[in-house]
Amino acid sequence: MLNDIKTVLLENYNNRSRIFRLANYELRSQNNGTTLGFLWNFLNPALQIFVYWFVFAIGLKVASPQGKYPYLIWMIVGIIPWFYISTALTSTASSIYAYSGVLKRMYIPLSIVPVKSVLSSLIGHFWSMLVVLGLIYAAGYNFSFYIFQTLYFTFCSVIFLIGYALLASAITVIFRDFLKIMNSIVRLLFYITPIVWVQDSLPAHLKTILKLNPFAYIIDGYRNSILYNISLLESWKQGIYFWIVTILLFVWGCHIHMKFRKQFIDII
Repeated sequence: MLNDIKTVLLENYNNRSRIFRLANYELRSQNNGTTLGFLWNFLNPALQIFVYWFVFAIGLKVASPQGKYPYLIWMIVGIIPWFYISTALTSTASSIYAYSGVLKRMYIPLSIVPVKSVLSSLIGHFWSMLVVLGLIYAAGYNFSFYIFQTLYFTFCSVIFLIGYALLASAITVIFRDFLKIMNSIVRLLFYITPIVWVQDSLPAHLKTILKLNPFAYIIDGYRNSILYNISLLESWKQGIYFWIVTILLFVWGCHIHMKFRKQFIDII
């Protein structure tokens, strides 16, 4: 198993320049042929945010959970990281299968394919976060040094998603239905993660169960860093749990990827 991890790490390190080129190309190719082009990376999230804001803030009259911020700002700080996470969860699962045409024609280390899909989503996320921070500042709110904690939580999401990508992309090649299952799970995760509603009013035991969701740690971390100036050390127990899950997922992802990678080309 250690050899599996070593192989994956070396392949990605030795091909790091290629990974970023492929990630950037994948992001740009998503809007090829459209009039607005790269602007769709902002317009799509904006349209979804408007729908959620209208449903929860106008229709259901959900108030801002805490602090001086209106519900819209509270929501976008959590939903923009979720857009990145949910996109990566679905795109990386099909990354190897979707890249089958290229893999048949030329040699590419297979482990970099799911990783470049994670980084492609990450590039789009950085652009979106710049817009979010600009909107918050334009609304008259200032930031503290705690905002730099978002880099840590972004790093958390990247490592978790890479481990997941290695695992999910291998499973999808062998068991195609896994992608359909993941699409349903992602929709469920949206509602059990504190993205558009706050979980403070829930019973203590239910809140504890929902905090076992690794993405709750990331979404809460973004909000605590940008809006509430709360140190990441205050959730250190949840952080330890998150990293245990993430490391186990990464190890398992490397092992499954290396175990089945010789069969990928034959299957696809």
